[in-house]
Amino acid sequence: MANRVSKPKKSVSQLVLEMKNVRGITFNYVNDSSAIDYLSDVNNYLRTASYRKNYQKYQRGTNQGKYINLDFSYLTEMSVIDMHYRFLIQKMCSDIEHSICVQLIKDIENDTRTDGYDLVQQFLTQNKTEVKKIQGTIASPHTGDLLRKYFTIQTKKNGQHKIVSFNDCPVWVLMELISFGSIINFYLDYYSGNNLPHIPKKILNLVRSLRNAAAHNNCILFDLNPGTTVAPQEITEFVKGVEGITKSKRRKRLSSRAVLEYIALIYVYDRIVTGKVKKYRLEELDLLINNRMVEKIGFFKQNDLITNTYKFIKQVTDSVIKHAK
Repeated sequence: MANRVSKPKKSVSQLVLEMKNVRGITFNYVNDSSAIDYLSDVNNYLRTASYRKNYQKYQRGTNQGKYINLDFSYLTEMSVIDMHYRFLIQKMCSDIEHSICVQLIKDIENDTRTDGYDLVQQFLTQNKTEVKKIQGTIASPHTGDLLRKYFTIQTKKNGQHKIVSFNDCPVWVLMELISFGSIINFYLDYYSGNNLPHIPKKILNLVRSLRNAAAHNNCILFDLNPGTTVAPQEITEFVKGVEGITKSKRRKRLSSRAVLEYIALIYVYDRIVTGKVKKYRLEELDLLINNRMVEKIGFFKQNDLITNTYKFIKQVTDSVIKHAK
């Protein structure tokens, strides 16, 4: 109830006035009317204004509390860049997921110690919530036939379905039924359990976090500030190999959660994805980093946080693309 009093509903025109008069945001490239149309029809206030966290405020004087060198168009440009970034993340994570599944199935097929069925049985027995998740997809036209073929399903009087046995489910079927996060857990169970080389859990979880944010269409680049996380040692060592990045720069940039998740993404991508898919996807990444992100780079030349973050991810990205050729 407190928010209803202190933060009452406001019209878009009121929000634009607040951005100008209270927050000190300028409108040098669009007028009030265009800004109102944008916030009404293109992107809402919450998402657009979220990128202001990348800007500092005046700490004293007549402008105390207002943002320094922040224009409305800078926010909309960050929003567009973030949109392109999210779309590419989803494709890269899909490539990673597919490559993990392919490698898992291949390695298990070549593993004389297991027939694969026992691994599925063990995984589902130890993870009852996974069985419930799979059970909830029985009515799905995409997975229902697989479930009925490889699982024993009991239909109750009320019409609800229950999986009562899963000992006839092969690995390749399981990979089609579980989520990205669950695939990661199965991957870790198999490779770490057999002391085989693998990507560590803490790095894969960073990729999963980024993938989930992109899949839910969350704003990702709204806070680039350092000091929000600690990088796994493997990521630190990875960045050490990039020419021109100093120790202090590496520590500072990798302490930003948004930056760390991106570096973890390309670290995993470079190690897991292969072939033409990798070639074409890295070309897309190159276009995003070295073309689209710099289309209006003049907007951000007075913001050290954004420009220095961009330089860092460009250096790492360029290094990965160069070595992949």
